[in-house]
Amino acid sequence: MKKLKVKIVFLMTLSFLFSGYAQEAQFVSGKKILFEDNFSNDVVGDFPVNWFTNSSGEIANINSNKWLQLSDKGSFLPLNISKLPENFTFEFDVATTPNFNFYSTPLNIVFTEKTTKTDNVWNTVFKRKEAVIFNVHPASTSMATTGSTSISIINEKKEILKNKVIVSNFNKNNSTVHVQVWRQKNRFRMFVDGKKFWDLPTAFQEANYNQIIFFIGTYKNTTDKFFISNLKLAEAGGDTRHKLIETGTFTTNEILFDTKKSTIKPSSKMVLDELGKVLSENQNVKISITGHTDSDGNDTENQKLSEQRAQSVSNYFTTNFGIKKIRITTSGKGESDPISDNDSEEGKKQNRRVEFNIIK
Repeated sequence: MKKLKVKIVFLMTLSFLFSGYAQEAQFVSGKKILFEDNFSNDVVGDFPVNWFTNSSGEIANINSNKWLQLSDKGSFLPLNISKLPENFTFEFDVATTPNFNFYSTPLNIVFTEKTTKTDNVWNTVFKRKEAVIFNVHPASTSMATTGSTSISIINEKKEILKNKVIVSNFNKNNSTVHVQVWRQKNRFRMFVDGKKFWDLPTAFQEANYNQIIFFIGTYKNTTDKFFISNLKLAEAGGDTRHKLIETGTFTTNEILFDTKKSTIKPSSKMVLDELGKVLSENQNVKISITGHTDSDGNDTENQKLSEQRAQSVSNYFTTNFGIKKIRITTSGKGESDPISDNDSEEGKKQNRRVEFNIIK
């Protein structure tokens, strides 16, 4: 996918930005943990040893849990994160002191590309080439009882997108929340306590995002403080749900079967369950399922096997999600429609696939 070339900073309308907001997707944590930190091994009063800052901060004990208290005018980042996959989830808890001042700057979180060893400080004049930036604040106005979140996308050192919305569940009365980010290649979603506030299909550009930075401007009052804890970065699955509904087609080789059989392997559960939820949430959608094999074995056996595997997938949906059989048609193409060569293991893996299409 080519980089987004729009060079004009603009405010997107809510109706456009929140496409599909009425039937928002639930957050699904990634299964492969890449980084976790709850500061359990750090000493209260010290800055954590595996983090960087150009400001200051210290571990605080709040309600028997350890939190990193962030000072102002600084950047803060975990040093053990060196790569962000194309599909990942990132979660953390954030808390503030009581009566947090509206004029204190928000807590900003940046996903960006580190290019030098000393490139650990976020500079707000957009010296970095690419970045996805969002923030949270417990006061949307000086008198409000609701918080806010803003989003900013940097492409080729230019801010190409900017917006701000109200966050009702982060406020002076509820100053501790769980923030969840879900990247699926170019798509960015952000949730607060499970409620979705951002869903941008083209936020991440074609860059090597490899760094997460927290940064703060200034605190209006000396008593104002942000705290973070329970951070978790995990590799996640692809954008299965939206690819099928939005484009009408989805093909995957993540549905695996026993060799020369139509028995579905347990490792296929994640992608099948995501598709099952799509069908459950969209009762009027009818789909066709087509099985494909590689060229190992003879043509007749592969044709039969591909048909049986498509039927196994259909049975999974009817058994586990109550999808009516009338909504699904199945077929197989055996080895007749390869998308790669059959001379290598990688090519064969690509050819062993299941294809889903919405029936118009």
